[in-house]
Amino acid sequence: MDSLLVFMLVWGVWLITPVLIDGVDAVSRLVVVKTRERGLARRREVPDDELPTVSLIVPAYNEAAVIDRCLTSIKAQAYPHEKFEVIVVDDGSDDGTPERVEHHANGGSTENGDAFRLRGRAIRVGPFRGTITLIRRQRGGKSEALNAGIDASSGEIVINIDSDVVLHPMAIRNIAAAFVRDPKLGALTGSIEIDWDVLESRDEHGRLVLDEEGHIVPRTLTAMERFLAKAQFLEFLSSFDLGRRAQALTGTMFTLAGACSAFRRDILPCGPCYSNTTVSEDTCLTFALHRNNVTIGFAEDAKIYLEPVVTWDELYAQRARWTRGQLEVCGLHEEIIGTHKHGAFSRRSLPKTLLLDHTLAFPRLIWAPLILFFPMFGYSWSVIGMALAGMYAFYVAIEAVNTTTVFAMSDEHTRGRIEQCGWTLLFLPLFRFIVFHFRFSGFLVTLMEEPQWTIQGPVGGMQDGLRLMRVRSIEFVTMVASSLTTAVLRMGRVTLSVLGPLLVTVIVLAGRLEALWKRSA
Repeated sequence: MDSLLVFMLVWGVWLITPVLIDGVDAVSRLVVVKTRERGLARRREVPDDELPTVSLIVPAYNEAAVIDRCLTSIKAQAYPHEKFEVIVVDDGSDDGTPERVEHHANGGSTENGDAFRLRGRAIRVGPFRGTITLIRRQRGGKSEALNAGIDASSGEIVINIDSDVVLHPMAIRNIAAAFVRDPKLGALTGSIEIDWDVLESRDEHGRLVLDEEGHIVPRTLTAMERFLAKAQFLEFLSSFDLGRRAQALTGTMFTLAGACSAFRRDILPCGPCYSNTTVSEDTCLTFALHRNNVTIGFAEDAKIYLEPVVTWDELYAQRARWTRGQLEVCGLHEEIIGTHKHGAFSRRSLPKTLLLDHTLAFPRLIWAPLILFFPMFGYSWSVIGMALAGMYAFYVAIEAVNTTTVFAMSDEHTRGRIEQCGWTLLFLPLFRFIVFHFRFSGFLVTLMEEPQWTIQGPVGGMQDGLRLMRVRSIEFVTMVASSLTTAVLRMGRVTLSVLGPLLVTVIVLAGRLEALWKRSA
């Protein structure tokens, strides 16, 4: 009986924790997506004369390296150009970003002849008959830049995108069509997909590298950069094609993606839409829309391509910032958590998110190293190794089921990309394990540091620490050498001051003794 109790306490707690936290959550998302989408009506094509006017807001700060490809992909949109305007808000850039925007606004072409890479191939852009407006302002942050762009816009639909994304040619049309089909829809988020081909090769002067045909040459990634890119690709597929889709179907959208969010103008507040009280202004606006009972959707056919983060430091800064923003926004809206005022979002989704992502983060932190203490209960290392292998296989199975589900719903290109990530899928649980600790660091950052957009990563921090240690070591050796030199000099002066007169006296006495000796002789 005692052995059974120990078995249940040890293996029960260790096995049930991940099954309840990750297994049930993954299965529930799959059930929602597979059951609720069956009842959706077949989408009808929306003709040009039914499409609304659209304002596309692009905030930019020191984005000279990427703004060309973003604006070029905008000019390639299959949307009536006379029905949409582009407003770029420069937030005090000092790297030539506004000059690049003005070049596009004046009808100029880029150094590669108005082309951009999308899904592994170069796409040429024809004449653009729409308008591109540049707003210059002093540095005030992304939220204030977005507010300035919205204030200057006039479209019935307002779409905000990041300046480093690439839009599929049908993205704007599919977003606008979603609002036409569903008059109750107040806001939506696009489908963000990681595309490592968006990364461009540049020479030592920062210019694009072109092949013989004038096409952009993609950047060659290292093995680690390829792993990070493919892991994020699979992660984003699960997060958007399953996660955001399920949230839209259940009315529990947690965050409108900052990379692409769209709104009806009449549901936006009269004052500033985005708040600067948090580093996650898009989540804060999403909560505000829920409080106004706005219907928020997901446009799975509005593809927005984002370049991957290819260094661990940048990934750490990104995930720590996301976690901090999530906590800050929940703190600002804590009075609605668990209430029935705003439907399933406040009643069920918010408490569940806080429980899984935050409350259980602390036991999850000690869950993995807990197995190291199992030998104290009489279990051999071979049994422990089998348990670890079984648990890792459980997480690989979750990722495989998620990816297979997304594969079945994806287009041909995305399926091809998924097939390229077969080996990466086996290491995705390890990637998520590392990212979890990055996110946990975000909790500590929230408690101890002021809000900031950029956070130093662990690799850079270690490198800076080693450099500081080297500098301090040099300073210490220099100080010791200087102290020894000073001590030697002081001892020399003391020696000369004491022995000098003595030597002079000895020399004088020796001279006098020699003279006396000579006289006596």
